[in-house]
Amino acid sequence: MKFPAFLGGIRGKLIGIFVLIKVVPLLLLAGFAWYATTQLGEDVSTKAGSMADAMLSTIKTVGKTVTDDSIRALDQRSREAIEALTTDAAKEIATFLHDRDSDIRQAARLEPSEAAFRRFLSERSRPIYQHGPWKLADDGQSWVPETPVVREAKVTRPVLPDNARDFHARPPEYFGESERRPLFVEMTFVDLDGNEKIKVTTGQLTEKRLKNVVGRRNTFVKAETYFAELKKLKAGEIYVSDVIGAYVPTQAIGPYLPAALEKAGKPFTPEESAYAGTENPIGKRFRGIVRWAMPVVRGGQTVGYVTLALDHDHIRQFSDRLMPTDERYTPIADAIKGNYAFIWDYKSRSISHPRDYFIVGYDPQTGLPATPWMDAELYAEWQASDKPAHEFLAGVPAFRNQNLKLKPAKELVKAGTVGLDCRYLNFSPQCDGWNALTEHGGSGSFVIFFSGLWKLTTAAAIPYYTGQYSKSPQGFGFVTIGANVDEFHKAATDTAGRINQLVEENDASLSIQRGELLDHIAASLTSTGIGLWTSTLLMVAIVIGIAIWMAGLLTRRITAMITGIHAFQEGDRKRRLDVGSSDEMGELSRSFNRMADSVEESFNRLEEAREKAEEASRQKSAFLATMSHELRTPLNGILGFAELLKSELDDTEHRGYVEIIEQSGGHLLNLVNEILDLAKIESGEMRFNKVVISLADVVTESAAVHQVSAAAKGLQFDLELAEDLPGEITTDPTRLRQILNNLLSNAVKFTDSGRISFSISRVRHAVAFAVRDTGPGIPLESRETIFEKFKQLENFLTREHGGTGLGLALVRQLAEHMGGKVTLESEVGVGSTFTVYLPLDISHDGTT
Repeated sequence: MKFPAFLGGIRGKLIGIFVLIKVVPLLLLAGFAWYATTQLGEDVSTKAGSMADAMLSTIKTVGKTVTDDSIRALDQRSREAIEALTTDAAKEIATFLHDRDSDIRQAARLEPSEAAFRRFLSERSRPIYQHGPWKLADDGQSWVPETPVVREAKVTRPVLPDNARDFHARPPEYFGESERRPLFVEMTFVDLDGNEKIKVTTGQLTEKRLKNVVGRRNTFVKAETYFAELKKLKAGEIYVSDVIGAYVPTQAIGPYLPAALEKAGKPFTPEESAYAGTENPIGKRFRGIVRWAMPVVRGGQTVGYVTLALDHDHIRQFSDRLMPTDERYTPIADAIKGNYAFIWDYKSRSISHPRDYFIVGYDPQTGLPATPWMDAELYAEWQASDKPAHEFLAGVPAFRNQNLKLKPAKELVKAGTVGLDCRYLNFSPQCDGWNALTEHGGSGSFVIFFSGLWKLTTAAAIPYYTGQYSKSPQGFGFVTIGANVDEFHKAATDTAGRINQLVEENDASLSIQRGELLDHIAASLTSTGIGLWTSTLLMVAIVIGIAIWMAGLLTRRITAMITGIHAFQEGDRKRRLDVGSSDEMGELSRSFNRMADSVEESFNRLEEAREKAEEASRQKSAFLATMSHELRTPLNGILGFAELLKSELDDTEHRGYVEIIEQSGGHLLNLVNEILDLAKIESGEMRFNKVVISLADVVTESAAVHQVSAAAKGLQFDLELAEDLPGEITTDPTRLRQILNNLLSNAVKFTDSGRISFSISRVRHAVAFAVRDTGPGIPLESRETIFEKFKQLENFLTREHGGTGLGLALVRQLAEHMGGKVTLESEVGVGSTFTVYLPLDISHDGTT
């Protein structure tokens, strides 16, 4: 009902008028008085606090300036120190590599023999530092050393007063547990055909048996192709390989803990996953080599080649323990803190990293490069290319559109294949920055926000230019160090904190004094405001009460009128409005009552007309039923005499006339029968004879009648009975045959070529009779028209086929009165399927 909202609108408007006239002026006066009072209090408060605010602002400005300058100075000093640390590390690596050049030159001068090679290797070893054993913490949330290392700076003598100022002692540097390890894991002499004639190994990293190294499948992790390069060497030239090693995949990135592996649905087997410093201190290590080789020249002729395979762990020693913090060195890297060093080769591939799964390597089964980590877009391109990763990436520009908005490929994370090849690590733009700093042999740094930290990252080229490394200004590659920027200026940040604390203490003291003054002013204002607003609100309440009373008086009559109108709308046609006055409201009530009288009279006339129309329809149906019945008797006589004449006449022409009479009479009798059936259904006189019948017999009989007609037109006729059909059903066999005959007759009539399929199946508690044909089909817009009486479809059901247009209408009427339905599926040019669904027992649907 809408009239409450309507009345609410009038009532609200009336109340609103009173509010505008009386309440608003009162509120404006009260508001002005309150504004004037509070303005005075605010002026006093502002002037009282301005001096304190000015003083505090000055202190804060000075403190911020000092802090910013300190932070800048500390950052610059730290940057210079870490850049120097990076450059020194790069130089130390280059010096180490040049020493290996000297080793290979000495090896080339040796007379090749196993004894000489063993003596040569035994004289070359170097300390390797490793951390002690670690274990999973009791709570399973971290890894801890089994025996913590305690470092203490000891001073056992008194400090002289002259030395006492800022006297600072450090404990001895601790790199880890020392292990003396041979520099080289293998030394070989290879003849001119690539056959290893002498081989001496140290450790278990390389195979001991002699092989032919012409093909890479007989080399370390099946990945070396150095023999072809050896044959290009001239006397005195040195070959140096890339870092070669088997890639070590990971089961998880980040801390390798039981909870993380359980969440990923993987078993907790840290020994089988890659080593990752404090994140997985017992993981599998990356083991690689760098191979040096040189021709062995005797009498001016090359007689073979000597090779030395350097243990890659010796190169890692230069970065694994380097720390850009006060600690300087660490026995185990903690990559989570963001302070660590790592090494890249001249192709910007990671060859040393605290997390071993980030070091690029090779598949030891195939000898091909392991798939490196890519961004999601590049990974999708690779998958679409259907090429091996190394072939696909060879055609991708290096450092393509690198930026932090790109996302890493989750598929590679899930597979644990995340080797860092900076050329394709497009979600890490620092790769492009490092290359920019070092591509001409230089060094430098920049700051980037990465992995949730502001990091200073440095880079310095490794000035080693032997063999293939002479072709790149970067030399062997470059060293990078990442450092957490916040730790550089921690002292300045702490000073800023103390300054802010002092400012806050002074601010608190002044705030107390200012607060007391403001409290006094606020109390006075509150007292004034309470009196002012109390009187105002009392007057407002009185005015609103008067407004509501007057509005209710004016709207009460409208409410009664609208109630009467809605009662009439809802069917109470005797309802009339009370006429209680001679004013406009009274005249409106009288007008409505006259309209209601007119509407009621119109409804009475419409009811009488409807009853007459229904009676005329019943008489029409009864007349049709009677006339159709009366017509059948003479028609049957005509057909009988026609059949008798046809059997007695010998003249062919006369027999043709009689056949025309017989066909025309049969057509007319069929029309009369269909009209009679429809008339009976519409008049309610149709009766159904429900008996138990054999379903298969009725179906077979109906099909047999039309199989002959189909064969005469050259059509294939298929009858299909489902295996789960019941043997008997309760129905009217005459009406069932009438339905089936109409459908089958139409199918044969309108199909010029192809086949007719008549299938019977069970659908729950009903039987489905489906007639399919390969006729012209029926358009979508005509599928309801064909079920109407005396309707045929132009271009589909044409007069050349004959028919009354009552068949399908009769099928639908009979099916629905027997508790079933008819459906149609059709496609123009393909054919149609009419399906009749009838219950197994029509006596259960309530139809008579």
